[in-house]
Amino acid sequence: MSAPNTASLLQGAQRALSEGNARKAADLSRKALRYEPRNADAVYFLGLAHALNGELVPAIERWRQVLQLNPRQFAAHANLGTALWQRGEYPEAIEHLRVALAIGGSHPQMQENLAQAYYAQAVEEHRAGRVSAALANYEQSLTLIPDFAQVWRDRGRALESLQRLSDALASFERAAALAPDDTGSLAGTLSCSVRTCNWPLASRSLQQLRQLPQGLKSIHPFLALSVFEEPAELLTIASGRALSCAPRAAPKHREGRIRLAYVSSDLRDHPVAHLIVGVLEHHDRERFEVHAIALNPGADERLRLSVEHWHDVANQSDSDVAQLMRTLQIDIAVDLNGHTIGARPGIFAHRAAPVQVSYLGYAGTSGAPCMDYLLADAVVIPPEEERWYTEKVIRLPHCFLPNDAQRSIGQAPAREAAGLPPYGLVLCAFTNAYKINPPVFDIWMRLLREIPDSVLWLRAMGPEAKENLLREAASRAVDPQRLVFAPHVASIAEHLGRHQLADLYLDTLPYNAHSTACDALWAGVPVLTCTGRTFAARVATSVLTAAGLPELITKDLREYASCALQLAREPGKLRELRRRLVDQRDHCTLFDTRAYCQHLESAYSDLSVSTPARA
Repeated sequence: MSAPNTASLLQGAQRALSEGNARKAADLSRKALRYEPRNADAVYFLGLAHALNGELVPAIERWRQVLQLNPRQFAAHANLGTALWQRGEYPEAIEHLRVALAIGGSHPQMQENLAQAYYAQAVEEHRAGRVSAALANYEQSLTLIPDFAQVWRDRGRALESLQRLSDALASFERAAALAPDDTGSLAGTLSCSVRTCNWPLASRSLQQLRQLPQGLKSIHPFLALSVFEEPAELLTIASGRALSCAPRAAPKHREGRIRLAYVSSDLRDHPVAHLIVGVLEHHDRERFEVHAIALNPGADERLRLSVEHWHDVANQSDSDVAQLMRTLQIDIAVDLNGHTIGARPGIFAHRAAPVQVSYLGYAGTSGAPCMDYLLADAVVIPPEEERWYTEKVIRLPHCFLPNDAQRSIGQAPAREAAGLPPYGLVLCAFTNAYKINPPVFDIWMRLLREIPDSVLWLRAMGPEAKENLLREAASRAVDPQRLVFAPHVASIAEHLGRHQLADLYLDTLPYNAHSTACDALWAGVPVLTCTGRTFAARVATSVLTAAGLPELITKDLREYASCALQLAREPGKLRELRRRLVDQRDHCTLFDTRAYCQHLESAYSDLSVSTPARA
């Protein structure tokens, strides 16, 4: 057949494609190829016919063939890059889309496709923990589409995870300016402003979110613990993150030990590990076969030796980890993360074990149907509050928080070496910045004004939070120099040692001190708390009850402020509280690790033969 007839076939194929007739286009393209097997246009049209039919794999194959015949064909690069992006093959997609732009010059659709490919790759990198690589891709996307609101939002999330909070906040605010009703951008703004103690911006962001239909559900459940005082709202927020769940298998009634698996990203130098390591060591190995499912590396030797089996699974998928646990025939899977950094809820959504328990890491409901039980106590979840929890609540007889009675306390440094003035009352609050809010800070500043030479001793914070707190102190007629920020120290023993320089630990509300309250009490420092309504707002009350110091529990912020001032004015009473605390530290239920472990094992033994908690 002559060349003009081949051209006629290709013109027919092109018309068929414009009419949406994929079969006719494919037939005409194949006929042309029988006469001219290396005709790039015929191969290209055949690829388009496959794509029109939704057959991306053969379409991609055809366009690759086109580029072997004609490496500079713009349309083949453009379509191949777009198809590869749609299939999630981002690096190669980006390569072909960049070539298409280089050949075709400024081309709005190709720019948008390339920006989307960069964005998709950034999201994948971000999910895999390669945050710096994700940021580079976000930036590339924004060079192509500067007003890409979704990219500004997700760039903010990446920056926040790197603790670059000022940059993250600017990114979230740009996204919100481009898309005012995007709840994710507003939630990011709220998160960064709470974490940097930018309280006016936090208030505005929360107000905006409350006005949007799905606004509250966009807030991360962990952040919500610091913001909300009603358990009903926390349930709404947590339930919004719940994954669908695989069916629950019946517990296996077999002979032998109960197979118990603790799943956590925090089995390393982290408060969760510091609290639970003693309990792990005390587990009765004749009754329990204990596994650790470590979602992150970094465990020390003591932690690894505290369990019978250690599994490093950081590089495994959620489904693979769940399958591993099923293969191990785990009876009870214990999630020590909940809604905290590094959590892998997908493991539990795949139903890793017949009984799945939420415990310790997150002070609230998971909101997830795959979590059967929540370990708590009668103080943090009174019976009348159970309706706000999707799990069945299992109560330990005393405080639900475990403690390690083997922790060593370093020698107390000189006050000057710790950055403290040589004399005066030391009010301590070694808490995270996101737990501090205006009502509590008002009380702290009132105490500093009332008690001459007193100081407020805070933990080291990022520059944004520190600057904002110093400014807020000055606005309340307090010299900012009376806020002292304790730097990071090398060991927990050294940190506990310097606690001994504090006279009184002041708690926060609605997110109490949890492990930090235990640290202070273990070091001999009285803790003053205020009881709220949520789980997170009642933990220090539970801790003080188990420590035998109920007089340091107040019912509202008015009583908290009054009691704090009274104690600050009576150093003799503070010394008496410290003496009592030290005397009963080795005998109170809070620090009796062995007895705590026995109570925990009793709960596990009941759960191992349990029926499903919820339908």
